[in-house]
Amino acid sequence: MFKKVRFTSYQKFSVLTTSVLAFGTIAQAAPIELTMQHMEQPPSRVEAMQVVVDKFNEKYPEYRMKQNVVGWGEAFTRVPAQIEAGVSVDLQQAIPGFFVYVREMGAKGVKPATSVYEQVAKEVKFIDAYVDQYRAEGEIWAIPAFGMLELLMYNKKHFEEAGIPHPPKTTEDVLAAAKKLTDPDNDRYGFALPASDTLAGTQSIYTWMGAFGGKKIFDDSCNPIVNNPQNKRAYSFLKELASYSPPDIGSYAWAEVEGSLVSGRASMITFKNAFMNSWINDSGLGPNDLGAAPIPVPKDGSGERFSLAYSNAFMVMTDDPKKQEGLAKFMSFWLSPEIYGEWLGTSEPGLFLPVTDDSKTNEIMFSAPVLSQFKDQHQTSLDEAPYTGMYGFMQNNYCPQVGQFEGQNFTAKAMEKMVVEDISPDEAVGYLEELMLNVK
Repeated sequence: MFKKVRFTSYQKFSVLTTSVLAFGTIAQAAPIELTMQHMEQPPSRVEAMQVVVDKFNEKYPEYRMKQNVVGWGEAFTRVPAQIEAGVSVDLQQAIPGFFVYVREMGAKGVKPATSVYEQVAKEVKFIDAYVDQYRAEGEIWAIPAFGMLELLMYNKKHFEEAGIPHPPKTTEDVLAAAKKLTDPDNDRYGFALPASDTLAGTQSIYTWMGAFGGKKIFDDSCNPIVNNPQNKRAYSFLKELASYSPPDIGSYAWAEVEGSLVSGRASMITFKNAFMNSWINDSGLGPNDLGAAPIPVPKDGSGERFSLAYSNAFMVMTDDPKKQEGLAKFMSFWLSPEIYGEWLGTSEPGLFLPVTDDSKTNEIMFSAPVLSQFKDQHQTSLDEAPYTGMYGFMQNNYCPQVGQFEGQNFTAKAMEKMVVEDISPDEAVGYLEELMLNVK
């Protein structure tokens, strides 16, 4: 039989106090959920990012960061759809053109990241060039995370077996070597140029446009200015280069370009230092057989030392102050020398360049097992960083049309049309400008 219990005032107070404290403890213990979304799909990159995320969650239990992955091939459709549906993430990877594309969706999309950037900048020293691509209208719109740029990558052994001096320094050297190294009967080609309507094609083709002196695509009023003698020479060069490339380059994206060099089917490509693991594992050659050189320029001096360079950054998609504070802590943690150096060295050795100026980060990065074998090639990337640029970010005014320029791969479309329909370089450049003029 149960005895009826009467609570005294003190007992009631104790129970109430205990309940409030217990509830408060539970409320305090609930971590703030954060989600980052990036486009680095290969498993090694996802695993390396998970290491960063796990370490962050362990150090800061008040937050729970999760990563989500979307491929670049679907990013231009899926991310806007997420924003429209109100299911956007808190941190979203961007490259400059993609940022412009998303920003055109207005306030429901990307938020100003200046306050988050300033908190992170107290902890790390950013390289200004990587920040500048995200400055517009008095705000910073994304936090730089890693850079990448294009080089001329080549098989040294092929050059030496053919008695060709290397590295090629002029565009004339590239054509001469590509011609000599091409042997269709044995399925060997001097170059592998992606003549496809892909971001891989855009990056490779624009890099050569810049080397011929055509890096500016808009004037200061955002009018297209690509129909010029420099780009006509660039497309003429590219058309000849395509003739020394495998016949299926119309379907080439990053994987096919990389694979053609690693397999020995092609001798040269314009690419990032993105395939050191596959070179070691699949080429049958050693690290010293992989050549990396600045993008060659025309012999007559009419071009300029240049490479396309991306500042990959993370846009802030939430205006919740507590979440923004967590995002600042996460970015500061990721970019700290020990964490960042390890991530740069292991995620995709050679592909990602530091956006911070820190010798300790570089020391840890270069000591990674694979990257330590390709120091010369990676150092070439670091040395080229001052000679880089980004389409649509070289005029005084902010030009939102660059989002369509990149998202619809205009340079690659013109290249594809030139190769498939066999139109002239002048017609291809005219078509490129026509595409840009039709952007609403």
